[in-house]
Amino acid sequence: MNKRILFLVLIGCMFTSCGSVVSRNDADSEKAENSSIAETETSSASIAQANSESSDIPDTESSSAEHTVEVITEMNEEAAEEKALLTSADDLQLTDVDGWETNYTFVYDGEVYNAIYSTDNWKIVDSYKITCEADMIIICGALADIHPIHGSDGESYREPEDMAYEWIQHNIAYSILPDDNSWKANAKDVDINPADQNKSLYEMYKSKTGGDLLE
Repeated sequence: MNKRILFLVLIGCMFTSCGSVVSRNDADSEKAENSSIAETETSSASIAQANSESSDIPDTESSSAEHTVEVITEMNEEAAEEKALLTSADDLQLTDVDGWETNYTFVYDGEVYNAIYSTDNWKIVDSYKITCEADMIIICGALADIHPIHGSDGESYREPEDMAYEWIQHNIAYSILPDDNSWKANAKDVDINPADQNKSLYEMYKSKTGGDLLE
């Protein structure tokens, strides 16, 4: 009987010991898991903070390019919205100065302007001062009636509207380009020709300078 009792006591101790080991292992496992979760959360927080700090660093080149695009868009819109001073080509008092049909003057807003014709080209001196698209269309129409300009295909003729568009791009270039830019001095006097028909300012800048306006 005593041996049987002793045997049962030993069996009980073994189960108690195993239970303690399992409990300790479970606790250790849970502790390790919690530690891993905490480390993961800390790592995620660090990455998020780093990304946030990185986004706070200004991208100078990108910001400058975006600003240039915004300015160009605004100036195109302003030209289209500006109130016209002219009602017809008669208001211009367009005059052939020397009788050679190459040197002309016209009056706009009380100021006399020079328009010079050479083969397939009209150059308007100080054209940057005139900023209203509607008035540009009337002026270009009057000049085209005297000497039409071919289109870029060499066969068609340019319309007053697309001539005025080219004029606006010259105005914008003169306004936004730095003084040391090679094209700025020429941009002040629009020269309407076949090659620049329907070109954007970006395309025109590249063809004139070989550079990128947004760089």
